[in-house]
Amino acid sequence: MGEANTLRAIGDVLQFLKRSTEALERYEAALAFYRDTGSRLGEANTLQAIGILQENLTLGLEYCQAALELYTQIGTKYSQSRNLIYFTSEILLKLGRQKEAVDALNRAIELAREIPYQIFVEDATAKLQEIQENHEFH
Repeated sequence: MGEANTLRAIGDVLQFLKRSTEALERYEAALAFYRDTGSRLGEANTLQAIGILQENLTLGLEYCQAALELYTQIGTKYSQSRNLIYFTSEILLKLGRQKEAVDALNRAIELAREIPYQIFVEDATAKLQEIQENHEFH
């Protein structure tokens, strides 16, 4: 699993350096290792990272939703809430799917309150307010 973690970390650095193609290569290699070793959290985190880098928003959403499904199976409410606030809802908004984004943010708030993790509650609430102000969503 050390090799998978190293590949994932290299991918993170490459992503930071805006070298997306190389980052995706490292993430794909890490994903294979995580799957081989049965590390579902590593797999979920890597799926999410791959999703973030996708130029095709629909494909990015699929990766982020696959990560979310694994986070749900694992039972990590922190990762579920984080995914919904910072990744899934963002892609949904870019795709013009406001109602789904609002639903995702409301679910994130529920999860964050269960943990409890107030920062996520505040961030999700701020995003909901921004949606209402910018998109006149009711």
